Amino acid sequence: MATATALKSSPLQPDDWIRAAFARLSTEGIESVRIELLARDLGVSKGSFYWHFQDREELLAKMLDRWEGDEIAWLDDTVVTPQAAARWARFVEHCADLSSARREAALRAWARRDERVAARISGIERKRSAHVSSVLRDIGFAPGAAESWAEVALLVYLGWLDRATRDLEFQVSGRGLSQFLSDLILAASARSSAAHAG
Repeated sequence: MATATALKSSPLQPDDWIRAAFARLSTEGIESVRIELLARDLGVSKGSFYWHFQDREELLAKMLDRWEGDEIAWLDDTVVTPQAAARWARFVEHCADLSSARREAALRAWARRDERVAARISGIERKRSAHVSSVLRDIGFAPGAAESWAEVALLVYLGWLDRATRDLEFQVSGRGLSQFLSDLILAASARSSAAHAG
């Protein structure tokens, strides 16, 4: 157990290390999330790390817990918004945030190498899909169509995420995620209307 004197010499909190780890993950990938590099970024000794975490694996687990918890909390908060249009706008705004996109792209690169990370991301994808599906049902899509188009919307998001985080020309093109998803929903609505008319 750390003494009060020892804690005074290490004023950083676990959140400081987690934020620094996410900053490194977002810019340089999971390989760069190393204790010595984080300590250098934070201007402290490596020993400071061990007041808060047993090892690097515990830090990585806490990072995943934080990301997953934040995503679930955000989705849960958005669900209580009664208007479908407002829920949709909040979803698009959240996904289109470039700093969040960089973090998520890095998480997905990490997931290709680690099944545990892939499983956590899949869980969040299911929740996002259910969220989009509920919005589409609220604006008049049949349940089956809402689920199908929600999956397509998430695939559009993933394509945008890839381009927006690696292609500078695309970043400055002015075509944001909201435009792509709006085009998709308009096309889906037209197709749904045509199917009902037929």
